[in-house]
Amino acid sequence: MSDLTLCRLDDYQSWQILFGGTCILIDPWLTSEPITGSFDRQHTAGFATLADVRADGCEIAAVLLCTSVNDHARPETLRLLADTPIYGPAKAAAVARKAGCASTRAITPGVTFTFACRDGGQLKVIVTRTGLPLGIIAVGYVVDGVNPDGSSAGRIWIEPHQPTPRVAKSLAPIDIAVLPCQSVTAVVMPVNAGTKVVARAARLARARTIVATATDPRRDMNTWQRVLYPVRGGVADVRAATAGACAVVELAPGADLHA
Repeated sequence: MSDLTLCRLDDYQSWQILFGGTCILIDPWLTSEPITGSFDRQHTAGFATLADVRADGCEIAAVLLCTSVNDHARPETLRLLADTPIYGPAKAAAVARKAGCASTRAITPGVTFTFACRDGGQLKVIVTRTGLPLGIIAVGYVVDGVNPDGSSAGRIWIEPHQPTPRVAKSLAPIDIAVLPCQSVTAVVMPVNAGTKVVARAARLARARTIVATATDPRRDMNTWQRVLYPVRGGVADVRAATAGACAVVELAPGADLHA
């Protein structure tokens, strides 16, 4: 069996986890329409389309949505995946249903479900709790690759907003932790965790590697949006805060990392 593999689908929030000829998509944004509204975001060249995802022949077992906010739940992409099972918090599941997805499931932290892989083994998903205030509408996920003999093929934790020490400690050990490396505040409400919180969560989870997500979140924002969404820290700060306890990397769109 191959290792559990994380692939970055764009330069923002979209991910693919592959194992045994089967994959799971997390917050996929596979079309070219921009994000507009409370903040703006444009796709850069090199983002993956649905045709790219399907080109390697992997079966898509499910789509996992971290939240209903429009940089995670993209209706245009969900319409293309209308026959794929969609999992997410209640509001995210509602977005998927409105987009015409035939099979949706509203999930809460602590729920576990599995998918049989085409070439043997399983993908096991654990829904994890996100820190407040985003935890009211958002979740994270741990995805385990399980070989046919029951042994582990790797363990990936995706938490794009606010990892908490309690959750991190309960998940150890983690091979790859996909975590925010820039703190974002919406006026006065924290959206993404800061450098120290992320570094501590990675240590408690005994993460081997941190992969930065939501990188450069203000890149395409207009002037007033930049005022409303102050950003602090970055990959270099998280790398310094972890003090060599784990690797801290950025993946380019299309790049992958084996657990």
